[in-house]
Amino acid sequence: MLGLGLGAAGLHAEEPGTALPAPQPAGLDRLLKLPEGQRYGVERRGGLSRGEWRNRFSEVVGALETERRSLAHAQEQLDEVATSSSNWQMNPIPGAEVSPDAPLDYQLRMKIRRHKSEIERLEKRLGELEIEANLAGVPEDWRS
Repeated sequence: MLGLGLGAAGLHAEEPGTALPAPQPAGLDRLLKLPEGQRYGVERRGGLSRGEWRNRFSEVVGALETERRSLAHAQEQLDEVATSSSNWQMNPIPGAEVSPDAPLDYQLRMKIRRHKSEIERLEKRLGELEIEANLAGVPEDWRS
């Protein structure tokens, strides 16, 4: 009787021999990926988001500011040493390893040279980053 009631309601029992295909288990790699072709409100320029561009610029600008402060500090130290030390001290041979008993002004000049070299490298990197951002159409407000 129950079978007749189901048939009257529009529900039919499966016919013998026709089985539904078993559902395939979803792979973990498929579950962890976002569907392709979907946009989720993150605007990208040159493959990077606003935050990623800001991070790139802030890293270079921050390092550049740190090097400039360090250079200014080393130059102040050199000015202090230059007014207080004798002019007759011997400097080590250029390119040789600086010993701890080398004149302080020589050590400071080497430090200043390293800071200037690093500032030059960072300014070049910032210029390259500006060019990359210009080519990608990155707005100015994404660069600070």
